[in-house]
Amino acid sequence: MNKKLLKLPVLTLIAGIILQIADSITALAVLKGALEWTPEMETTVFYIRLVISIILFAIIGIILHRIYDRKTLVKPATSLVIYSIVIFALEQIMKYFGAYSVIFYWMNIPIEIFTAITSVLARVSGAGSINWIYAIPSLFAPYLFVLFGKKSESESKDTDQFLQ
Repeated sequence: MNKKLLKLPVLTLIAGIILQIADSITALAVLKGALEWTPEMETTVFYIRLVISIILFAIIGIILHRIYDRKTLVKPATSLVIYSIVIFALEQIMKYFGAYSVIFYWMNIPIEIFTAITSVLARVSGAGSINWIYAIPSLFAPYLFVLFGKKSESESKDTDQFLQ
C-alpha cells in the first residue's frame, strides 16, 4: 500500500486526538467552580469545539495541498468515508441490540473532526437530540478535503483551454 495514501487518515487521527484533549480541557475550564451543567456551558463547549474543528480541518487542508493533487486525494478521502460508514453502521446496529460498547468512542477518533457538522445540523434544526439523519453529511465530509488538492496537470490544461 502506498504510504502517501495513509497521510490523510493519520492527520485526521491526530486531529481527533487533539480535539479530544481540547474537549477535556474545555470541560474542566467550563465546570471550574460550577455546581451543575447549564445550557450556557453546553453552548460554550459547542462553539469552542466547532472553532477547533474548523481550525484543524483548515490545517489538514493546507498540509494536504502540499502533498496531493485532487485526483490522488480522492483515494484517501474515500477510505475515510468507507471507514465512517462502517463504524456508523456498526454503532447503529449495536445500539439497536442494546450492546453499545465504549470501543466506538475510540474508533470514532479518526473521524472526530467531522462530527461538528452533525452537531451544527442538529442545532440549526432545533432538534433536542441528534438523529442519525444528521450524521449523513459528516460521513461524506472527508471529500471536502479534495477542495484543498492541487490541480493536476490535466485539470490545468483543461482550464487553460476553457479560458482561451
